[in-house]
Parts: sequence; structure tokens; C-alpha cells
Amino acid sequence: MVTAAALDQWAARRQVSRRRAVEAALTAGIFPECWERNFPSLSAADQLRLFRSAVLVAGLGGLGGFLAELLARVGVGRLLLADGDYFTPANLNRQLLATQETLGLSKAVVTARRLREVNPAILAEPIVQFLTPDNLGSYLSQVQVVVDGLDTIPARQGLAAAARDAGVPLVHGAVTGKFGQVSTLMPAGAAGGSGTRHPALARDAAAPREVLAPTVALVASLQVQEAIRLLLGEPPAYRDHLAHFDGDTGRLEILPLS
Repeated sequence: MVTAAALDQWAARRQVSRRRAVEAALTAGIFPECWERNFPSLSAADQLRLFRSAVLVAGLGGLGGFLAELLARVGVGRLLLADGDYFTPANLNRQLLATQETLGLSKAVVTARRLREVNPAILAEPIVQFLTPDNLGSYLSQVQVVVDGLDTIPARQGLAAAARDAGVPLVHGAVTGKFGQVSTLMPAGAAGGSGTRHPALARDAAAPREVLAPTVALVASLQVQEAIRLLLGEPPAYRDHLAHFDGDTGRLEILPLS
């Protein structure tokens, strides 16, 4: 294990960035102090692979804020953070980064700033615009996985189509009230790939008004666990399946979609 101070001293002597120092430590099999509790669940090689990975977080509302935070804390090294919206008082009940101080501010800018405060070695890149068919391709070409934090069926279907065309796995998540779901859409040509016809994309309500914070946090956690599996080259748990959480009963069921 190496402390942040030691990493900074090493970086200063070699006139390189903290990011370069972190990569060098992991390459040598040494865990930076901030990730020592990831071991042994993650090996140094796993941590290095995550650090060299990039993920697009599509939407930075309830799900997206938790998705970004968890991905950064586990050590994904580059996060593209896309949302053209601003925080409002209605976001305070479930959006992690909505505070009295951030009301009226860009969700993408606030999220990027937050992640740099968590770990300055991470590349947190705000995209202060909504994702569309015109811009999705350029962002998807830079990442290995995209996680869905969107809130309408048409937006999700557009994201799924773009991810399919780009050959990028999509980890879908949706929440309404006490209920949530997660599923993984693999690219066309991959085993289990089903693109925009994936049943999960038609099972949630469009723009739900009722969204509770505990359900949001749980669904985002399941999505991030799945993203980690994909980034590490492990089999996805939710390909051809739907993880469905019922907050009334506390049951999490894994349902086949084929």
C-alpha cells in the first residue's frame, strides 16, 4: 500500500501527474491507500484494469448521481458524465448531489467536481448537453461500458440503439416508487445481444413522478456491480435476465427474458 503523500512525492520527483503515479503503482502491484479496502475482492491487476477503463454515465439524476459516485469510488479511471439538466428543489428527495448549494447548477459540472474531490487521479469529464443520436456515437466510441441513468423509454431506446451500433454493452436501470429493475444489453453479435427490442426497455413508466431514494441507491449499486463485471471481462449477471426489486416485499428476483 502507498499513501497519497508518497504518490505525490514520487510524481513531483518525476514531474508527472498524480494519475500517472497511481497507474505506475498499480502496474507494480501496489495499491494506493484510497483503494486498499478493495483488496482482495479486487487484485492489483483488476484495479489497474478498472483505472484504465472508461464508462459513459448517461443521465445524472437519481440513478446517475449514485452511478457516478460508485464508479469513481471503486476506481474506474475515466468517467464521461452526460446531462444537460440543472438541479432543482424537486431533485432533493433522491439525487445524491442535489443540495441547497447546487440548486440551479449544471448536473454534469457538479458531478465532475464532486468526483475530482473524491479522487483527483480520476478523469471526470462533464458533458453539459443531453445525449442524442447526433452526439452519442462520438462519446460511445471512447468507452467500454455505458450505464443508463435516463428517465424515459424513448431516451433509453435511443441509447440502446446507439450502444448496439457502437458495440458497447449497456447496463440498463430504472426506478419507479419502491420498484426497480436492472438488465444488461449486449451489443449486436454478442451472445444474448438484443438491441432496442430488449423487453426491459418497455417495462418501466415514462418519466415517473414517484421515485424514492432507497430504491434509486439499490438499483444503481446493482448496475455498478454489473459494470465492474463487464470491465473486468467477467460474464454479465443480467444478460437475458431482469433483476427486479419489489420494495413492498423486499424481494429481489432474477427473471429470464427469453
